[in-house]
Amino acid sequence: MALTGMEGKVAVVTGAARPRGIGRATALRLARDGADVACFDLGAPMSDFPSHGVAEPTDLDSVVAEIKAMGRRAVGIRADVTDEEQVESAVAEATEQLGEISLLANVVGGGGFGMGMGPLTYLPADQFDKMISLNLRSMFLVTKAVTSRMVAAGTKGSVCSVSSQAGKRGMPPLGAYCAAKAGIIMLTQTWALELGSAGITVNAVCPGTVDTDLLNPNGQLEMIMGGQPGGFEKWIQSEIPLGRMQTGDDVANAIAFLLSDDGNYITGEALNTSGGQTMV
Repeated sequence: MALTGMEGKVAVVTGAARPRGIGRATALRLARDGADVACFDLGAPMSDFPSHGVAEPTDLDSVVAEIKAMGRRAVGIRADVTDEEQVESAVAEATEQLGEISLLANVVGGGGFGMGMGPLTYLPADQFDKMISLNLRSMFLVTKAVTSRMVAAGTKGSVCSVSSQAGKRGMPPLGAYCAAKAGIIMLTQTWALELGSAGITVNAVCPGTVDTDLLNPNGQLEMIMGGQPGGFEKWIQSEIPLGRMQTGDDVANAIAFLLSDDGNYITGEALNTSGGQTMV
């Protein structure tokens, strides 16, 4: 059953092009519920993290084509959402192409093996800065650009950003990632208070372990299980009460609910979508 209040609304989804990513799943879910979607993505490997060891393919054209095949309008816009000028340009283009934006899903982010990971005494300052920029600065810039237009136009709307269970508890050696994701939760609460009078809801979702191509690139995390094939996946599943890793679709369903009219009295929340991995 489709969620209510999506039909004909314009949504922006950041990080929308990765084949198995949360952003792509979100863009497709919103389109299925009747939204027209502006898909933002860098459209290139994240060269800032060369040690991640994965090509990280993105494909804006295919996600746009899939949305259009549903009978919805869509546009793919290549932009680095950590760059203020590119964000402003992308939001202006999305508005020109599709109309006033009323839904925003901030999905861009990352963290894990080889991506700004390390204990306090090891982590280089530039890697800390990159992690904050990718996960937190991007959310600030896009949300500011979109909601400024909403307020100026008197448009009621909804924002949902992807935080993490790592934003609610320390997870060594992911200090930089935890800090960025906790920052998303605090900005979510603050902006919910600031924007509520304008009829704009602001929420976050906190996934646990999501089965994407960024989770265990090239099987690198198998080493923590002594090199046993499938050891990492089995270990992760044993840590999840529901007994399976979540998919991008699982997270997208929660995002869509919070952006829809069905969730229009929820604001300032950081909803766990972790299959029970985190319950605080």
